[in-house]
Amino acid sequence: MCGICGYLAKDDFGEKEKLLNEMGESIVHRGPDDVGFFYEKPVGFCHRRLSILDLSNKGHQPMNYMDRYVLVFNGEIYNYLELRKELIKEGYSFETNTDTEVILAAYDFWGTECLKKFNGMWAFSLWDKKNKQLFCARDRFGVKPFYYHVNKQRFLFGSEIKALLCDKTIERIANENIVYDYLTQGLIEHTNETFFKGIYKLPAGYFMIVDAELDIRMERFYSIAFNTKTKADLHPKDTEYFRRVFEDSVKLRLRADVPVGSCLSGGLDSSSIVCCIDKILRNSKKKREQHTFSFCSEDKRIDERKYMNAVSKETNTISHQIFSTENDLKEELEDLVYYQDEPFSSTGMYASYCVYKDAKKNKIKVLLDGQGADEILCGYRKSRIYYIKKLIKEKHVIAAIIELFGSLSQVKNTMFLQNDILKVKKILSKKKIEIKNEFLDQRFVKKAKGFDDSRRDDFQYNDLFVVSLPALLRYADRNSMACSIESRLPFLDYRFVEFCASLPIGNKIYHGWSKYIMRKALNMPEIIRKRKDKIGFATPEDVWLKKEEEYFKSIFQEEEVFSAAFVDIRKLLDNWSEILVNKNGAGLFRFICLELWMRKFNVKANV
Repeated sequence: MCGICGYLAKDDFGEKEKLLNEMGESIVHRGPDDVGFFYEKPVGFCHRRLSILDLSNKGHQPMNYMDRYVLVFNGEIYNYLELRKELIKEGYSFETNTDTEVILAAYDFWGTECLKKFNGMWAFSLWDKKNKQLFCARDRFGVKPFYYHVNKQRFLFGSEIKALLCDKTIERIANENIVYDYLTQGLIEHTNETFFKGIYKLPAGYFMIVDAELDIRMERFYSIAFNTKTKADLHPKDTEYFRRVFEDSVKLRLRADVPVGSCLSGGLDSSSIVCCIDKILRNSKKKREQHTFSFCSEDKRIDERKYMNAVSKETNTISHQIFSTENDLKEELEDLVYYQDEPFSSTGMYASYCVYKDAKKNKIKVLLDGQGADEILCGYRKSRIYYIKKLIKEKHVIAAIIELFGSLSQVKNTMFLQNDILKVKKILSKKKIEIKNEFLDQRFVKKAKGFDDSRRDDFQYNDLFVVSLPALLRYADRNSMACSIESRLPFLDYRFVEFCASLPIGNKIYHGWSKYIMRKALNMPEIIRKRKDKIGFATPEDVWLKKEEEYFKSIFQEEEVFSAAFVDIRKLLDNWSEILVNKNGAGLFRFICLELWMRKFNVKANV
């Protein structure tokens, strides 16, 4: 796990060493253990290393291979040992025990098809000296980030946007369409554009080849189709295969030469991971402790300690429970905005950030986390509404009624009822719901173009590749790397995802139970297995914003408000208290986060 950055220049430029040094320094948190550079006209690479596998100097990057290829790589190829054996049989030899060298040999042997052989998470740039081209790739689901900017002089890339901003020729202009989607719908990461105009991300499951003339060829190497059937019977062979692949995924992600721990929220996903790790460790000859890290709250609406404690008791883990206050949020929010690079939707990101900070304090370098389970197993509350709508459309009325009544207990327990009602209206409506923009500047509203959600009926694909998982992956990557920690996601093993995608929806949602096959297949305490409410990494956001009302309002009362071109500041301030009373804290926080982001990165509006 590391940070990468670099350039491919059409013409030589005088300050290339200075630029690359600054780019590397900007992402030092991603790799504090080592730094490496490569210069050979027309390419420059910088690599910041976080040592996880093969802690020796042999893992140093940029890595040269066969006097032809040079690679900077961020991520982990979990099946590198198996691929290494396969490549040795083909005549390749290896000088290191790293997955980095395996990537290089795999590319030499299979070409771009090597990406289909990898099981892991990755973002890398590989310079081919012979063909004078840059091969850049991002993993199937976009766990690892890859940003780029191209102009007439050079192609720049980096693990984080802040690295690209070291090039002073890049203007810091807000992307008004992305800002509009964010303020009106809470969307981020839903296109290949970013909040910065002219800075893009390589989409998940894509590679691109950049030649010496800076011409780019982009190609998708991975996609997935979901089974949309409703009625199904859950067979024992399905639950057995589900369990076996999941356990193998967790086992692969325990490969490390440093301490490994887990995030634990008390929900099905993280609890399943912790219980699976416990089973693996018990069967292992090596005795290893398992540390769990949890964000906790005294607010009874989101207090999940009874579930966390049940898991810890059953697995005998070393539990770390972290509490924070509204003052902590106020003190650290600007830092969080800096590390995230772009605005985020709620203070739930702060909860995650606190967890990783505590793991760092306890010298844990790798944490397993549960991102992806909701997307591939229909775990969201909205998934039930889509499912019921589909049942009605297919005239399975009795089944729809059973699902509706079975789901009421979950809706009843949620603290996000108002947001849920809005989602239900949007999903059930035959017309496109008009987006409220009462606090936006009207010139901005007339100019901006909102996101086309015409694919909303394909909700499983949408959640995995568009509206849900991409945002969660960005949050997890930035929060973990801000603390120099590697985040690993067992639910996103491509074998496991493909199996879950092949299952009918009826095996995932059944009689009001979400993630039905998971509840049947995996080990967890019964109190967890029978949960219907869903919270996740939540904070008492409405309470925090109310307690620090004067501070957050003051952000918009200064002489210069950066977001004034997007937001009707006077109207927002006049209605501030009413917004809080109506418990629309999420919408209010977006305005706050946007303003802090524009300040932190000195972003201008061009509306």
